[in-house]
Order: sequence, then C-alpha cells, then structure tokens
Amino acid sequence: MGASLRMLVIILTAPFLMAQSALPQSPTVDQILAHYEHALGGKAAFKKVHSLVIRGTIAFPAKNLSGTMAEYFKSPDHFLAVTELPGYGTVRVVYDGKSAWAEDPKRGVTQITGPALADMRRRADVQWHVKLKELYPTLKLKGREKIDGKDSWVLEAREDQWTFGLCFDAATGLLIRFDTDTGDQEGLSTVSVGDYRRVENQEFSYRAAMSKTAVVWSRELTDVKINVPIDDALFLRVSADKDAGKHAS
Repeated sequence: MGASLRMLVIILTAPFLMAQSALPQSPTVDQILAHYEHALGGKAAFKKVHSLVIRGTIAFPAKNLSGTMAEYFKSPDHFLAVTELPGYGTVRVVYDGKSAWAEDPKRGVTQITGPALADMRRRADVQWHVKLKELYPTLKLKGREKIDGKDSWVLEAREDQWTFGLCFDAATGLLIRFDTDTGDQEGLSTVSVGDYRRVENQEFSYRAAMSKTAVVWSRELTDVKINVPIDDALFLRVSADKDAGKHAS
C-alpha cells in the first residue's frame, strides 16, 4: 500500500475510531453491584445489620383493600410479613430458616415449596442488598434500558427455574426495579422501588409497587428500625396470633 493510500485510509477511518472510543463502555456485573452497595451506604455498614423491622401502609387496588404492613428480618435467615386488612383479616407469610408458609383467614395455611421456597430463602436474608452476587450466582449483564425515564443497567439471573431482572439507575446506582418471571400463565411481575431515605448509615426504599398487567399492590413505609430485638416466637406457625407486633420493639 502506497503512502498516499495509507494516509487516505487513516483519514477515512479516524472519525469512526474516535466515535467508537467515545462510546460509554458497559460496566461489569461486579462494577454495577459495587456502585449499588456504595449508593446504599457501603457493604460494611449493611454487614452490621442483624435485624430489621419495617412498617407502613399497603393497598390492593383491584380488590379495593387497604391496610397496614410490617416485615421482620432476623439474621441469618428468618422472615415474617404481616398484612392487616380491615374487612379481610390478617395475612402472615413466614420463613423460619427451613420451611415457609402463608396463613390466610380465608384460605388457611398454605405451604410454600419449590422455586417459591428458594426465592423466599434468598429474600429472607437481611443482608440481601449486599449479597446479590452470592444469592444470584448466574447474574449477567442483559443490557441498558430506559426505565421511567432513567438510563438503567439491567442484570439478569436464572435461579431455580425462575428468571430475575435487577434494574439499576445508571446515574445513582440504586435499584429501581426488580422483575420476576416464574414462567406461569400470569407472566412477568415487576416491583418498582424508589423514594430512598437514609436510616442511620444505610439507604432504604420507602416506596414500592408490584405490577403484572396492572398494579397488584403498592406500599409506603412509615418506619424502619435496625438491629432491634425480635423474639424467635414471632416465626412460629401461630395463625391465631393477631398481634404479631408485640414480639418486636
């Protein structure tokens, strides 16, 4: 190739090469998770959380029901969700470190098994936010999307026959949506989260809504307490217990 021809090739390709170098590089899974952990207040801060109690209000628009909710997490792997709905009753969902079940005033006690049990085991971890790589080892970068007008990175994992999507705001690093595809007829469910507020040294989302074809439930937190005593009796199968809050301060 002559000198003049080589110069022509350089002139023609230089703008393309410059444009390519200007494109933002996709971060790795580890970089996205590290950004998230930093945005929450740091992994070290979350590692000091051994119990968590959150309370708030909840609404089920399609059923015209609303009431209060509370969730209790106790390290290493105990979880309870209590929903009080006037006109319906008290619904409890429990994971005691081995098994999980739901207690419903109209449906009775229903055992949770299979992929749903595996999902409950992961979500029962009070340090879930800073253990995502460990709890979802198949995480991979799916791509970049606009979510509610925000430029976001989407990670995807396939665990126990279910597919999960974790969507992070590219600017803030915070989780803004969590998708679950169980493969059933109801299809994909999405939980949108936002309104992050600092509690002690960590950031917590005070607003969440779960949707399928329409909004299934939405909730607003009113109280978040870290490292409060929680009685183990709270996680026993006691469907008649109407006052779950008495076990935690």
